Amino acid sequence: MEPPRRSWFWAAGLAVLIAIAGVVFLGLRGAFVPPRPPAASPPAPGPYRPAPDFRLRAFDGDRIVGLSDFRGTVVVLNFWASWCTPCRQEMPNLERAWQEFRARGVIVLGINVLDGRSEAAAFLRAFRITYPNVHDPEQTRMVAYQVTALPTTVFIDRERRIRARFVGGYVGAAGYAQLRAEILALLGGR
Repeated sequence: MEPPRRSWFWAAGLAVLIAIAGVVFLGLRGAFVPPRPPAASPPAPGPYRPAPDFRLRAFDGDRIVGLSDFRGTVVVLNFWASWCTPCRQEMPNLERAWQEFRARGVIVLGINVLDGRSEAAAFLRAFRITYPNVHDPEQTRMVAYQVTALPTTVFIDRERRIRARFVGGYVGAAGYAQLRAEILALLGGR
């Protein structure tokens, strides 16, 4: 009777090992599945999606500026930092667009990220930037707009929908022509 008992012992041991291997395999397989974003996170910004609102402190005093302050206007939202070379190169073109289009209901709005407030303010003075700029010290808007490189420009229509985005600088004459074309498209070609 000894041999059948040993067979049963080995069969039970093998069954336990298979069960453990299955649990480990399923556990490991689940670890490689990309996590889902939390249900409360905002939808990813993309063309024709609502632009996330914000309220941030402006560089011209203690004024708080929000995207909702510009209802009914086209907004050219530019994320920048003072140490960013393409940001420095494109600032004159953003200022030029502000001067050309503000009377037509276009707001150029800069959001400074990854900078100290004093460095960013000095940068704006040095480049004589007159369009509105706000400071995002916690990078909350950078995250909400999924900005992964600087500069990034987001084009928002009059209904506060994201219509386009551009990663990189609008540099030189060709850059200004491209920036201008994006703004004109939002204005309906007028």
